[in-house]
Amino acid sequence: MLMNNYKRINIAITAMGGQGGGVLADWIVGMGEAAGWQVQSSSVPGVAQRTGATVYYLELFDGSQSPGEPAPVLSLSPASGDVDLVVAAELMEAGRAIQRQFVTPERTTLIASSHRAYAVSEKEALGNGIADSDAVHAAAREMARRYISFDMAAVAEQTGSVISAVLFGAIFGSGALPFPREAFEQAIREGGIGVDKSLAAFAAGALQAQGPDVVAADALATTAEGFSGWDYRGNDAGIQGLVEAVRRDFPDALTATVMEGVRRMLDHSDLRYARLYVERMLRLLALDYAHAGGDQTDWRFSREAASRLALWMAYEDTIRVADIKTRSRRFARLYQEVGINADKVSYFTEFLHPRLEEVAETLPTRLGRWVLRTSWAGRLLEMLFAGPKKLSTQSLAGFLSLYLVARMRPLRRYTLRDSLEQARINDWLQQLEETVSVDYALACELAVLPELIKGYSKTRERGLGSFNILSAAARALLGSLDRVDIMRQLKAAALESEQGTELSAALSRHHLTHLLQPQAGKFAVEAEGITPLPCGR
Repeated sequence: MLMNNYKRINIAITAMGGQGGGVLADWIVGMGEAAGWQVQSSSVPGVAQRTGATVYYLELFDGSQSPGEPAPVLSLSPASGDVDLVVAAELMEAGRAIQRQFVTPERTTLIASSHRAYAVSEKEALGNGIADSDAVHAAAREMARRYISFDMAAVAEQTGSVISAVLFGAIFGSGALPFPREAFEQAIREGGIGVDKSLAAFAAGALQAQGPDVVAADALATTAEGFSGWDYRGNDAGIQGLVEAVRRDFPDALTATVMEGVRRMLDHSDLRYARLYVERMLRLLALDYAHAGGDQTDWRFSREAASRLALWMAYEDTIRVADIKTRSRRFARLYQEVGINADKVSYFTEFLHPRLEEVAETLPTRLGRWVLRTSWAGRLLEMLFAGPKKLSTQSLAGFLSLYLVARMRPLRRYTLRDSLEQARINDWLQQLEETVSVDYALACELAVLPELIKGYSKTRERGLGSFNILSAAARALLGSLDRVDIMRQLKAAALESEQGTELSAALSRHHLTHLLQPQAGKFAVEAEGITPLPCGR
């Protein structure tokens, strides 16, 4: 009952390592003390930087009290239903705060960044393990007295600051604390580090928080501006023409997805490759339209295939890895993350472990096949280029070695890897065309199967093996009544683990164990007449 004699504000802040949660708490403490309030701050650290957030808890009491009145007793941790302001530096941390019952409709203002920092459990999932952001937004709107959310990480990047400054601005913009703007800005100045950029981020966060409560994600770019490709310069007209063709030839329900596919193809290869992606999608769209008989359709088949085709065509090979690691904007991001200027001495070490297969697949098709067939050539190539390597991209030798590989990008279409990938993609597209004309529902399930193919090295090989098995299963199940349910069960089983035991069990339940034979649905290197070499592995 004693607490009711004071004007009290309870604040819970959740932030991961590197997001400046401690700095934000210090700013609020300094601001409260400068105003004559009694302030107490405590923190409970998370498990690790990327698997658990630190919870900072602050209690602020108005310093004015009658003579002889006892001082308030401050709590060290938030209590359920007793928090006025919850601040989350990442969206799922807002969800966890709701689960802990820190957020209540009667009193809590919830401020959360809408961006995601994916948890380990989300990253390690073989399938799409990303949690549903919409569910968190819906729960926040229902449980909070007021909910403010926008991409504060993007605002921080635009202003060259950190997310804690944007959160501080959002707190001011929300009006949740009874302090003037000058008090907020003075707290930043007294911090003495990155003052100008922090003030800019504070101002941007305050302005955004005073607008709509939830700011929708930016729509995908639908012009040639911002497209980054190897041959972007001098090809603006070609890219703009392709963009206009996408707008003209695809329904609104598909435009954004296909446009993102075009962007990925330009970033991966060139304008020619982007046109190939659009041509392939137009073939699938025609099949979708033919199935609908000219009537209105939700384009489910085309929507499922569009994103999977884009991801598959933008496969990662040694050229792609080298290209990404030598881009100037990557270095700019690394400098920003470690908080140093580009003119300072620094060393970034890249840990690489190419296998003989990855090295050989970078060669021209015939030469790569010959190397994989020829024992002595394979061992020589492995000795020279394969195995674990450490390269510093800040050194001339390290940077040039990756830069020269990245410069092979225009030659990618002549490599063994591209030959194999395009053959696999064409085989999948042909099966889609054959299936959609007779079984639309099964074709939709077949369209999502490339989700199984991800990663690199042995992980990718296992995913490709599961893809081939399920492709063969789709052929075997064509015409059966429960084909769709069985395909979904097989796909879920394939995503359970990398060992494949769940998939084997699921195939056995449905009497499809014959598909586990090596030749079933096979489209691996061996199918090209190449026998992998036992080069000491």
